[in-house]
Amino acid sequence: MANLAQLDLGAKGQEARIRAFLEDLTEEYKGVRPESRLALAVWFGKSIESQDQNLLQLFSGHPMNEFVPARVPLLWKTGSQNAPFVNIRATSVDYFSKLLKASPQEVAPYQRNSEVLYFDKKLLNNDILDAFHIETDPDELIKGWYVSEDEYARSKNLKELLSLHAHMRPNFGVVKIEESEDFENCRGVLNIEISQRWLPLSPESIRDYSYFNDLQNGRPVYFLFEGGSLYRVLKFEVKKSPEYADLLLEKTRDDRYPEVYLRAMHPSAQPAA
Repeated sequence: MANLAQLDLGAKGQEARIRAFLEDLTEEYKGVRPESRLALAVWFGKSIESQDQNLLQLFSGHPMNEFVPARVPLLWKTGSQNAPFVNIRATSVDYFSKLLKASPQEVAPYQRNSEVLYFDKKLLNNDILDAFHIETDPDELIKGWYVSEDEYARSKNLKELLSLHAHMRPNFGVVKIEESEDFENCRGVLNIEISQRWLPLSPESIRDYSYFNDLQNGRPVYFLFEGGSLYRVLKFEVKKSPEYADLLLEKTRDDRYPEVYLRAMHPSAQPAA
């Protein structure tokens, strides 16, 4: 395993092997700077035939006003000190953000022929997310929380319901497909957050969620969304709709998507089961 020729499993296999080594290296660097956290790792200037691979690392927390270079063997896990190598360029999120605005030509090489290997969207700003085409939410996604029958009945009003959930991470998202003219009824595709990206539920996985099973068992189910809108769930339905792929970050394996049908509950209404 001294050079890339010995890793040759065909172009795709070779690329996957190099990516795996770079991802392992990225894992090692997550804790290498105690004063900061790794926010982004990008494989840039990709060339699977080259004896040198290139890795950009952005860290948050500790100020860095330059790119700090390092050169390590790609096959470091095997104990090799020989080629192929990884040329690392490390800097801070803040410094890279400044260059994006003030000197875009300086950071352009990091964006060309690149692939994001790791990111933490909580540590990145929209400029960097956009620069590397990191999409975490589909357009029109609304996020929310499941409100059970008992929780709904115990709450005095919508404001109380929202205060109970607003500090928690949303546990589902909905991309609306259709909405009535009076905004009383709508339907949409259910999404969940997987590795910081909101992706559609599969027809099989929806059965793992309490809101689906509660409705199947005849219990009222409510969805509360960020911003304070409350809906009652009317039904769930799985549909084969290949056209939905254009609205979502990924398509399901067989183009079948779990949809939820919702009816608006007005803020003035007192919760009642």
